[in-house]
Amino acid sequence: MKTTNAFLLNLYGLLVLGLPLAGLGYALLGSVGLAGPLAGGFTGEYWRALGTGSGLPYAALYSVWVAVASVGLSVAVALALVLLAQPTLRRPAVVGLLYVPLLMPSLVVGFYLFQLLSRAGWLSRVSVGLGLTGSLQGFPELVQDGAGVGIILAHVLLSFPFLTLLFQALYQETRLEEYRQLTLTLGASAGQFRRSVAVPVLLRRAAPALLLSFIATLGAYDIPLLLGRPYPQMLSVYIATRLQRFDLHDLPAAYLAGFLVAGVLLGLIAVLLRLTRRARLL
Repeated sequence: MKTTNAFLLNLYGLLVLGLPLAGLGYALLGSVGLAGPLAGGFTGEYWRALGTGSGLPYAALYSVWVAVASVGLSVAVALALVLLAQPTLRRPAVVGLLYVPLLMPSLVVGFYLFQLLSRAGWLSRVSVGLGLTGSLQGFPELVQDGAGVGIILAHVLLSFPFLTLLFQALYQETRLEEYRQLTLTLGASAGQFRRSVAVPVLLRRAAPALLLSFIATLGAYDIPLLLGRPYPQMLSVYIATRLQRFDLHDLPAAYLAGFLVAGVLLGLIAVLLRLTRRARLL
C-alpha cells in the first residue's frame, strides 16, 4: 500500500511539476538557440530583440489590462450584489441563475457575445430597426476592438457569478450580518460598515481566489481568439500564433515568450500559495 501511494505521489509530482519544468527548460534553451529546429549555438539576439520588434511587451501590457479590468469589474459587481442585495441572494432561484454561466464553456460564451455584440449581431440589427443607428457600421465596435471590450465582458460574465457565490459564502462564514447590526447599533452608517468592515474582510479572505481568477484570465485563449483582433493580441494567442506559423524563424521568439510568461505565472502561483496559507490563519 505504501509503495502504491509513493508511486502515485511521484507520478503526480512528475505530471504537475516535472513535465512543466522540463517544458520551461526547453523553452529557455530554444530562446538562446540551444534547442529547437534552428538550434545553431548560443545566441542572445532573441533576448535583445525583446523590446524592439517582437511585440511581446505590448501583448503583455494588453493582457494585464484585460485581466485587471475583467477581475476588477467582476469583483465590483459581486461585492455590490452581496452587500446591497442580501435578501435577493437568499432566494434559491437567484442562486440557481448564478450557477448557469459557470456551466457554460468559455468558447460558447465568446460565440454568444460575438453574435450579440458584433456589428452584424442581434443588438446592432435591433438598433438599426429602432432607428438608433443609421446602419450596421454605425453600431459601436464592441467585439474585435482595440480596447478588448468584448473580451472583458466575456470574462466578467464568466467570473462575477463565481465571485458572488464566493463572497456570499464568506459573508455568512465571517458572520458579517451580525457585525453590520452591531456597527449600526453603535452609530455607524451602512456605508461605513461596507467600506470599513465588509469590503476589507471579504477581499482579504478571497485574495487567493481573486489572484487565481487573474491568472486564469491572463492565460485565457478561446475568448481572446474569438473576440480579439489580430493586433493587439493577448499573450496566449500571441504565443500560439508564432508557434503555428510556417516560418521557423518565429519559433525562438515564441519559446522566449512562453518561457517568460510561464515564469511570471509560476511566480504568481507561488504568491497564491502564500496567500492561501495566510488566509487559513485568519
